[in-house]
Parts: sequence; C-alpha cells; structure tokens
Amino acid sequence: MSRSKIISSVDIGSTKITTLVGQYFLEEDQINVIGVSSARARGIRKGQIVDIEEATESVSRSVEGAERMAGLPIKEAIVGITAPHVTSLNSSGVVAVADPKGEITPLDVERVIEAARAISLPGTSEILHVIPRHFTVDGQEGILDPTGMTGVRLEVETNIIISSLPAMRNLTRCLTDVGLSIGGLVYAGLATGEAILTETEKELGVILIDVGGGVTSLTIYTENFPCFVRVLPVGADNVTNDLAIGLRLSLEEAEKLKTFLSQDQGKNKEEKGKRAKDIDKQKEEKDEFSLKKAGIIQEEEKRISRLSTTDGIIKPRLDEIFSLLKEEIRESGFGGATPAGVVLTGGGSYLVGIKRSCQQVLGLPVRIGSPKPVSGLGDEIASPAYASAIGLINYAVKTGQGVGSKKRPLPGLSMLKGIKLGGVFKKILQTIKPLLP
Repeated sequence: MSRSKIISSVDIGSTKITTLVGQYFLEEDQINVIGVSSARARGIRKGQIVDIEEATESVSRSVEGAERMAGLPIKEAIVGITAPHVTSLNSSGVVAVADPKGEITPLDVERVIEAARAISLPGTSEILHVIPRHFTVDGQEGILDPTGMTGVRLEVETNIIISSLPAMRNLTRCLTDVGLSIGGLVYAGLATGEAILTETEKELGVILIDVGGGVTSLTIYTENFPCFVRVLPVGADNVTNDLAIGLRLSLEEAEKLKTFLSQDQGKNKEEKGKRAKDIDKQKEEKDEFSLKKAGIIQEEEKRISRLSTTDGIIKPRLDEIFSLLKEEIRESGFGGATPAGVVLTGGGSYLVGIKRSCQQVLGLPVRIGSPKPVSGLGDEIASPAYASAIGLINYAVKTGQGVGSKKRPLPGLSMLKGIKLGGVFKKILQTIKPLLP
C-alpha cells in the first residue's frame, strides 16, 4: 500500500480565506486534493488583520468547511500571506571554507547563508525567507550547489523576503486560536510560483503578478529564483468601488456587475469562430443591456453600455494598477531580464480587459496562469483564484514545511535544486571530530 501524508494549506487573502487539504503520495510524488473550502474574509483589510475576532471566525469557517469535506481534522497547516508589509532585498555573504584542503560541507553552506542574513532591519521587521540564488567558489560564479566542491572562499547571493513582526504575531494568534499548528508562514507569491510557472519561465526570467481583491503582488524570477518582491495595496476591489461610484450601485451590485462582465467576456471568446460581420452586429446590439434582466439589480429598470463601462471605468483603473507595477519593475532593475514576459493569476485575473491592459502598459507578452493539474478535486479548483492555495501544498512538499514528521531543511536551502540534506549532522561531526581533544 502506498504511503501518504496529509498536507493542509490556509491562504489568507483580503476577500476570502481558502483552506485546502491534500493527500501526498510519497512513492508516486502525487498530490490528491480531498478537501477545499473558502470563506469570506472578515476582519482583514489589504491582507492585514484589523479585527482579530472576526478574522479568527473567518479562518475557523474556512478550516471547518475543509475538514467536513475531507472527513478528517486539520491539526497543522502551511499558511500563505500577502500584504503590503511584505517586501524583499538582495544580500550577499562570504565566508572562508572551514577545511580548505577538503570538501565544502553543508555546515559551510549554512554559515555563508547566515552571513547573508546579517542585515540591518527595523525592530518591527523579521526575515520570512532567505533564498540562495547562486553561490561563488573561489571566483567561479553561478554554482547552485557547492556541497562537495573544493575551495577556499565561499560566497552566496540571496533574496531575503521580509515581513512585519507585529502583523505576523497577530496572524499567528489568529490561527492558534482556531487550534491550528503552523507548519510554516510563506509569502504567497512564492508558493503561487510553484503552482503556476514553468521551469523554462523561471530560468529565462518572468514577472508573476497575482491580482487579489485588496492587494496585488509582484514577484520577479530570474535564473530560477525570485529576485524581487513587492505587494501593492490595490486590487480587484478598487474596480468594484469604481463601478459602484460611477454607476451609482451598491457594492454588492457592483461586484455582481464586475463578475457578469468578466463571464460575458469569456462567452465572447467562444464566439470567435463566427463570421466577423455577425460578431460586429452582435456587439452593436448587445452594447446596451438591462441590469435588472441580468439579475444585478432588483428594483427599477436601468440600462448601461458595456463599452462605456469597460473602457470608461474598468480600463482606467487597470491601467493605473499596471502603471504602479511598471514603476516597481523599473526600480527593481530586473525589468530587462524577463524575456518570458508576464504571468497573470489570482481571482482578479478574470477581470474584463485585464490582459489587454497589462500588455499595453508593460509592453510584454502576457498569459493568464492557472494551477498545474492535481487529482481529486482538481477540476473544482483549476482556476487562478486557487493558485496560491495549491501552490502552498506544492511548496510544503518541496520544502518539508507543514508535512508533519518529514525532515525539514535548513531555511532557504530548500529552494535549491540538488542540495541533499540527509546526513547533515554526520558530516558536521566528521568535520569537527579532528578538533576534539
């Protein structure tokens, strides 16, 4: 009988909290999703907790729903966060190899990563991830795994992802009040990359943009690893607010209209096979439509123009969001190192006209990214809205976080392919044994 482990993830968003329960089969290296539940996020604004009691209730509803579907309790989960306080910086470290005549050991790798961690941070900040991008041994650059090599001087380039310490404490309290043991706190954009991006995209250089309800995260990958992270406090909810103000609708009605227009966009794409004249004629006839007949409002009859709504209200807001992202990309210095273009994901990637707006503002090829297929309830969650939750499961499998008794690698080393951590303490003992009396 194939061995398996239960892995759970909780994705803390601004508009919804998603809990996923996956069964990971070790021999087959396969994930089977057996439980999923989403609950409206209350007490959370722009990815940060503003009311801890309401936030705890929201997490509890999401977790309980996933437990009922999976038929088992969730004791431990890996948790994804996306908030404006999450940022990153690149740092380097250098050490002398402990035994210049011998091999570079995992202890040397750990020491050089710790040297890169030695950065000055405000008292309210903490390091969330230290991701080694590449090593240099005696001037030889671009090494992914220096373990076993011979050298005197070992250097590392890292990307350090930083978060707010008070915000993390509030989130931790919220989850522990629900009775969850935290297997790991993970920047959600990092996890999303595991579910969305191809190895080729990460190798060439790609910009991952996750459009959520209250925030939009930007993660730039070059040479397989993230090198720049920013989270902006704008998202799809801003489009909802604009529709509510511009068309004098309630927020609930504006949300329905936004969803209706996005779904209608998908229907129009299916009609591409029809003759161009017929499509143009249909567009003219369908430009104006009744909000009441569409089920958006219940009271008096009200008609609006699709073109005026999409091009006059939605597009300007999307252009503004991508203009802000363009400025961040420019300041990062990595904008010219992303030939794979842009991958859009998240619930906001459904917005009507978002792909066209992204292409026009950023001037790069764009694709909408959906999660790589998983078995079980895969069909129900095969959409960009669940990319982060699925990515967290993939991240847990890759790093060992949130997988119960599975050995957990040293911080940051798990992001490197090919680094073997088994027998670390044995090698450390072999290194220091000759020095003992």
